Amino acid sequence: MQYTGLLKQHSLKVTPQRTAILNEIEKAGHIDIDHLIEILRSSFPSISLATVYKNVNHMYETGILEVIKVPKHKLQYELMKEPHIHLACDQCGSVTDMHQCLDELIDSAETKSGFSLHHSSVVLNGTCPSCQTKSA
Repeated sequence: MQYTGLLKQHSLKVTPQRTAILNEIEKAGHIDIDHLIEILRSSFPSISLATVYKNVNHMYETGILEVIKVPKHKLQYELMKEPHIHLACDQCGSVTDMHQCLDELIDSAETKSGFSLHHSSVVLNGTCPSCQTKSA
């Protein structure tokens, strides 16, 4: 994916570090900051944790990235996508996207609560097929 236009569209300066961050997040699908910096240091040996956090936070604040809060795990980051559900494995910590229409759930929540919802984050926890096979 070409990130120059995306960064400019969100009024962010295009830097090699920012494009590398976006590239690695896209490759991983979902990634925590520790794994992200570990990967980035192969191309940018002197990149600091503060720099990565600062850039990730800017990209989150401008709507390029999304934060996934998985119970008992570090925050995960992904590129902003259509609304979807995250399936999180309690054993290995993997996070998988499940494209499921959330319109009915959101409409119901708005009707029952009176809230005007503009963002949703759904994480369902369980055991992934790989971990189920290992424990069988």
